[in-house]
Amino acid sequence: MSKLCGICHFDSQPVSEEDAARVHADLRRPGYVAPEEHRGPGVLVGCAAGARAPRSQGLFESPERRVCAFDGRLDNRHDLLRETGAASGCPDSAIVLNLYQRKGVDGLRDAVGDWSCCIWDAGRAQIVLASDYAGIRPLYYHRNAGTIWWSTSLADLVRWTGVTELSDLYAGAFLLHGSAPGQTPYAGILPVNPGQAVVVSGDGIGKRDFWSLPIGQEIRYRDERQYEERLLELFREAVLSRIRQDTTVCAELSGGLDSSSVVCMADRLRKDMPGQLPELHTFSYTHENSPDERFFREVERHCDVHECHLQLWDYPAVAADPVGAAPVWWERRFQELSRRMAAAGSGVFLTGQFGDFIMGNSLDDTGQVTEWLVQGRLGKAAREAYAWARAMQVPVYPILWRSIREACSSWVPSASPHDSVGAIPFLREDSLVERLRTRVASDEQERFAGSALRQAPPGKRRRFRGVSEVLECRNLQTPEALQHVSFTHPFVDRPLVEFMLAIPSYVVCKPRQPRSLMRRAFSGLLPPLIANRKSKGAYTSTYNQALMPLAKEILTNPSRIEAVERGYVERDSAIRRLEKFTQGLECHEGQLRLLILFEFWLRSYAARQPAPVSPSAAAEWTPS
Repeated sequence: MSKLCGICHFDSQPVSEEDAARVHADLRRPGYVAPEEHRGPGVLVGCAAGARAPRSQGLFESPERRVCAFDGRLDNRHDLLRETGAASGCPDSAIVLNLYQRKGVDGLRDAVGDWSCCIWDAGRAQIVLASDYAGIRPLYYHRNAGTIWWSTSLADLVRWTGVTELSDLYAGAFLLHGSAPGQTPYAGILPVNPGQAVVVSGDGIGKRDFWSLPIGQEIRYRDERQYEERLLELFREAVLSRIRQDTTVCAELSGGLDSSSVVCMADRLRKDMPGQLPELHTFSYTHENSPDERFFREVERHCDVHECHLQLWDYPAVAADPVGAAPVWWERRFQELSRRMAAAGSGVFLTGQFGDFIMGNSLDDTGQVTEWLVQGRLGKAAREAYAWARAMQVPVYPILWRSIREACSSWVPSASPHDSVGAIPFLREDSLVERLRTRVASDEQERFAGSALRQAPPGKRRRFRGVSEVLECRNLQTPEALQHVSFTHPFVDRPLVEFMLAIPSYVVCKPRQPRSLMRRAFSGLLPPLIANRKSKGAYTSTYNQALMPLAKEILTNPSRIEAVERGYVERDSAIRRLEKFTQGLECHEGQLRLLILFEFWLRSYAARQPAPVSPSAAAEWTPS
């Protein structure tokens, strides 16, 4: 999609030619076209469209000296055109700026889609940076004294600002959970949080939420078939809004229910609208003895697609020489996808991400017992608890106790599967130094203290907490290698998500019937083999193939572990667990993967830093 970047000096000092050259160069990086810049006293706002971005994007300046640079897609564009009275050909940036001018930051809630934006409000002398509710399109900023820099590219912003100090809080959170809400690896460079606007002026910086979880919404139908009809309708709209007529559409196809549903709906739309929608290309990932292959090949037979199969061994989950500005999985695979999409002339990539969660793929949804308790239907609650106990093969008493506790207090259960009823608690060694673990726990407690989750309906709090954590962590954000295209997830469509959170939980998922509503609603969309699939593919073997040689490489020189040298990890614990991993023994492997990934990213980061100059050498050096 678009690239945004800019700088603002709130004391109105002129933007230097060096900074102007930086913006000029960043807007002209490969994959972007039609660069635009607005320059005023102390401010420079830049925007460039992705090579295959829709023409509705761009930079817009109003007569009131307000400027908006927009990156993304507006799904309710036609509704907003009617509401604002704008001409049909006006750019999305003009529509978003109109919302801001009429309602302030709160008006951004009306913009439905995947987007980030920057608004320069000359009248108030303030910069507004904002991202949609799910944080799909990235946006970062750095503030120092009276100046703010921003960019949709973390790598570009790091180069521009020269910030090299790493964030201990990010390191700890990433090593524990694989993500760090509200942080980047660099101290002082922060992401714009989903559903939030960062308002910066000469007086300081403030943050305003313009979207929050729909904890007060409730939808109930008399006939359960109405839920199925509405879900299918919303899903159709979610896929259609992400398909453009002017570019080839690509989609991820794993053979699971989520990605298969996206591909099958896109194929149905093309058949329902002959000649109006572009061809569909799918990318599937395979490896030796892959359990997914028979399923994604069944979808390929069912749909009219151009298929491409990538061998995961050729694009490992992690490599010894990562190049990204942050540690990420599958960096090389994303780079290959970018190359192949360019060859196919594609500007859209659809995924099935978030479908697992929002469609109720859960073996523990015992919050339904709580919902019956709150309604005073004790017999129904008891029967429901017994049904879940049988399905989960656990005693009924822990289920009843958790439901009573949630119904009678503001307690919010953890969304982690490790905290599921019946899960066996045991200590999981993570190798973090205690100082870092304590700091992460303190930050999590502070963030949770201000949460509205306690006001959510009992029985749904666990689900709302899971949604909140996924969004906070920006787990759905576009990878840097694909930022110039529309990398998007139909199951994250806001109307669809808000609907699924508002309907009764027992409709979505039942004991021994995860995805109950989805399977019924999509029964006529999916091939029977997919609709009836109960298994789920895992990439354990491919992760191990990539990580095993890296673990052995660390062990060849255990005295030089970068994460240890920086004070993040305990050496003896890390070495002991790495040795167990190479021997195939229990070592809390999921978290150890994060440690290995982070270690090699740290090594790559350290190699990119300029070599320190000794005091004696510095004294002897003279400019040529």
